[in-house]
Order: sequence, then structure tokens, then C-alpha cells
Amino acid sequence: MNTSIRSKLTLLLIILFPLASAHATQLPGNLDTTAAITAIRAAYQKINAGPNTVEIFKYTAQDCVNEGEVTYFFNAQKEVVKIVETGDIGDGVWSREFYYQSGKFIFCYELLIGGPAEGPEMKSEFRTYVKDDQVIRFMEDKKIMTPEVRSADALAVCYKLVKARTTKKFAEVLCH
Repeated sequence: MNTSIRSKLTLLLIILFPLASAHATQLPGNLDTTAAITAIRAAYQKINAGPNTVEIFKYTAQDCVNEGEVTYFFNAQKEVVKIVETGDIGDGVWSREFYYQSGKFIFCYELLIGGPAEGPEMKSEFRTYVKDDQVIRFMEDKKIMTPEVRSADALAVCYKLVKARTTKKFAEVLCH
């Protein structure tokens, strides 16, 4: 093989090897994320299939929520498996569902509905998938996005809401 071809092949390998190596190291992570999301979806379905017992609390807070409600769902072992927080203010309403497995936060679904008094109603959906208290996927409507303020807020609020069941200080947790 002549020296020119050997140099070009060496250069090509030097360029392609790190790219192939980077792709290979990312692939298992993607498989782990896919498996984790599949497990979260299975837990979500199981939780919503019940049977669950329910406790409902109402709250209000000036400049935060006109009529708020926090609903706790418990499995047969009396563990919190789901918390639904709903409310309204002005021309908007929202619902956030927090899901837990073995005491760990795993998923948040948020639906916002609102808009100007005169004009079309707008809906936005947000999904935050969590493993080991780390966001592994964030979605706005049906698009996968970079995690942002909403996913950080879900992480900040999820465990405080569990404790708020005892203290009844829902506005303190949710109005910040």
C-alpha cells in the first residue's frame, strides 16, 4: 500500500474512531432511558388501575389559586402512589399529577388550559420522567425537549407535597 493511501486511511480512522466510540457509548444510555421510561409507563398504568384509597384537601391562596385541591392516592400498603394538584386563577386552570413508586418520585403530568377572556382557549401538556431523582426525559405536548423550569419545579415540589398532607400547608408548597 502506498504511503499516501496509508496516510489518508490513518487520518480517516483518527477522525472516525472517536465518533464511532462516542456513538457506542451513548447507545447503552439511550437503551437505559428507554427501559426506564417503559417501566415508568407500566407503573403509571398500574397506579391508575388501582385499587387506591383517596384523601382530598382544598385550599386557597391570594394571587396564587382561587380554588385549589390536592388529592392523595394510596395503595394497599398505605404508600402515597399519586398526588393530583388542581386549581384555577383568572382565565386559567391546571392539573398536575405526581406519581411515586416505593416512595420515589417517577413521573409528573401537567395540563394547563387557559387564554384571554376574548379568544381561543389554549392547552399545554408537560411530562417529566424521573429516575433516581434525575430528569431522564421532559416533553412539551408531544415533543421531547431539554428539561426546563417545569421539570425542575416538579422535582422541587414532589416530596414537599407528600409532607404537606400532614401539615396542610399546601399554599406554602405550591405558591412560590
